[in-house]
Parts: sequence; C-alpha cells; structure tokens
Amino acid sequence: MKAQIKSQANSALAPTDWMVIRKAERDVAIPDATVTYRAAVITEYGRLKTAITGAADVDALQAVMQAQKWPEQD
Repeated sequence: MKAQIKSQANSALAPTDWMVIRKAERDVAIPDATVTYRAAVITEYGRLKTAITGAADVDALQAVMQAQKWPEQD
C-alpha cells in the first residue's frame, strides 16, 4: 500500500515537476497555487504513509485506503 500511495503522489506531482526544476536552475518563481497544491499532495502522502504504518489489521488498512483525500489541482 505504501508503494501504491507513493506512486499516486509521484503521478500527482509529475506535471508540475518542471516548475520546480525551472526554479532551481533559473530562479523562476513557482505560482502560489502550484506551491500550495504540491504541499497538499506531500502532506496527504505523509498522512497516508503514517496511517498505513499504524494500521493494526486489514480492516484498518482498508479504512485508510478508503479515506484518501488527494487534492485537486486548479
């Protein structure tokens, strides 16, 4: 499950990765909405990873996976 949510997070971030690279290479600002979106994806990934680790049984793991709240990009 951890690999699955990591893949989902990577897929969500991939379309805006070029903005991060552009910022690092040429110091071009990343739009605030993109920064906020990326932070929300990273936060949800962290929340899910922690919840998966703490799941005591299959039912708890299933509940975690059903409670995913990935942000929508504007």
